[in-house]
Amino acid sequence: MIHFSVQRLIGLCALALASLLAGCGGSSSTVNPLVAKRVIAFGDAFSDVGDGSSPYTTRNGRYTINGATSGGIATITTPTTVAETLANIYGLWSTTPVARKMVSGAYPAITMPTTGVVSYAVGNSMINPATAYDGLGGSDATLGTQITQFLADGGPQENDLIVITAGTRDLLSLAVRYLGRTGNTTTKAADGSAWTPPTGLVTTLGGDLAKTDVYSRLDSTTSQLVTQIAKLIDAGAKHVVVLEPMNLSRTPWGLSLDATSVSFLRSLSYDTDTSCTSSSNQNSLHCKLTIALSSKYPPTVYGQKLLAVDIAQYFNLLSGTTSTGSANTYTSYFTQPPTSPACAVSAISSTSTSTQSSSYVASSIDAAWTAGCDADTTVWTAISSYPFTGFMFADNLNLTPQGNALLANYIYSSSMYRAAWR
Repeated sequence: MIHFSVQRLIGLCALALASLLAGCGGSSSTVNPLVAKRVIAFGDAFSDVGDGSSPYTTRNGRYTINGATSGGIATITTPTTVAETLANIYGLWSTTPVARKMVSGAYPAITMPTTGVVSYAVGNSMINPATAYDGLGGSDATLGTQITQFLADGGPQENDLIVITAGTRDLLSLAVRYLGRTGNTTTKAADGSAWTPPTGLVTTLGGDLAKTDVYSRLDSTTSQLVTQIAKLIDAGAKHVVVLEPMNLSRTPWGLSLDATSVSFLRSLSYDTDTSCTSSSNQNSLHCKLTIALSSKYPPTVYGQKLLAVDIAQYFNLLSGTTSTGSANTYTSYFTQPPTSPACAVSAISSTSTSTQSSSYVASSIDAAWTAGCDADTTVWTAISSYPFTGFMFADNLNLTPQGNALLANYIYSSSMYRAAWR
């Protein structure tokens, strides 16, 4: 049996790459430097730029804290998503990134820009939906649909930085289908009462799943993700970043559930060093993806075209809290714990404004509670001691602009540096 310790594998890859760099003079710029001219984003809420400009509470807003509806806090004046923050590092961001989305089921004609940000990402997009509708985003274009359209739009150029942020909604779907299955009792951590998913959601997502079926679906999701990555690289992409999904057990929704459910959610995202083995049929998505990609796209003397970013450890630091059994490491990044999202919570599809009110339901994960929120000035004036930067989560699932920025800077400062892309 071949045993894969994920952290050991990462360390060996880094060591191998360092050796290659030393043989080339020790400078990352001699291997495969990137001077990005475009940032092309695919996937889900991490990189959804809304309609490209509107900061308001409409369905086209971003899946984070949006600007106020009138005269308020205009978060649109700064990058708010992972892809936009990465673009800003290269001087490519503007307040009007190109939002490449379907209109009435079809992509409109477009002349692709030669510089700037183009995002095909849609908030609740999935890699591998079980049905035609994913239950949260309706008919949101899948990762495969987005990439197919990009290739039809002309495909990658020499200096493109391609960013894939996908998989979180796939894990959420699997979790709901398992935890919300008929006859199961999932409880809320606060009072021990039963947690149930929104009416009809399990059926819409594809029906109940046993645990063995969950991991089988993870196999097919991993395979589909690798297939989509290969399409981009085969088409000439030279710098593809894949941001792995967040750990759902550290979200406000995950932390609202009982310990057994939290443990299950964590197992979807990552494994312990000793449990990630090639023969296991219950590996996490991270483990499955690491095994699949380490042999398909290893670093070479010519650098590497693919960078799969494992955010498990960093995400755990950002969201560290004693309620998860670890130190309160979140205090180095935020003033508020991950159990307290900034907006409690009105969807961007709603006309009502966000509030910090007693109506907040931590265990809700239907579309109206996972779609971002707007920064109404009457609300934020009342809680001015808690600025945006104090919160990690905008709602029960999506990060604040500050949370997204921290992930993007981690990718650039740590992962891209080790990959010799800068």
